[in-house]
Amino acid sequence: MIGDVRLAATWTPNPDHPATWAGFFWAFLGVGGCVIVVIGAALTVALWNVSDQKKVGNYVLGPVILAIGLAIAGWAFGLW
Repeated sequence: MIGDVRLAATWTPNPDHPATWAGFFWAFLGVGGCVIVVIGAALTVALWNVSDQKKVGNYVLGPVILAIGLAIAGWAFGLW
């Protein structure tokens, strides 16, 4: 009887779903990328509306941060 209980209590991992933290960290990276996208979009709108002296940096900084966030989120969620 003891042998049957031990066999019933053993845990066999599913080879299709390994028990690792990789999925959590990819999701965390994806959410971080989405946060960077929101920051980039807000920075783009803020710099376009606030600045009286229009400089090249005002037009470039926000979209560059937005593109970096899109790349990170797309990579983390497996889009490319």
